[in-house]
Amino acid sequence: MSSNPKQQVTLIVFSSILAGFSLASIVVFVDPASTSRLILVFLYASLFLLSLGLFTLIGLGLRTRFWPGLYVVNLGNSFRQALLMAILICVSFLLLSHHLLFWWVEASLILFLGAIEAFLNLKI
Repeated sequence: MSSNPKQQVTLIVFSSILAGFSLASIVVFVDPASTSRLILVFLYASLFLLSLGLFTLIGLGLRTRFWPGLYVVNLGNSFRQALLMAILICVSFLLLSHHLLFWWVEASLILFLGAIEAFLNLKI
């Protein structure tokens, strides 16, 4: 990646737009009853990339608005938390498509990802 954080944000915006277009194209033009597994992989990959980009940009915007200062640290924290949120969303949709999403499974997934976030926030 480039060393300039502003270029990284531009790349995240551009890739989020492409992932959103890809997700919208798959949802509009593909019949879910007669699709292949490759299309489902593209669906979940574009959902993951779109949510990763959007949550990174939202987190970075909120951090720079309320806590101005270290831009690179804010970008790293926003990306890490957006990665966990994107994993949560994609796993939730995958479980929902297989009729395995229950409230206790979702709560366990949220607690597990919260524990990972708490572990990554430890300062040793």
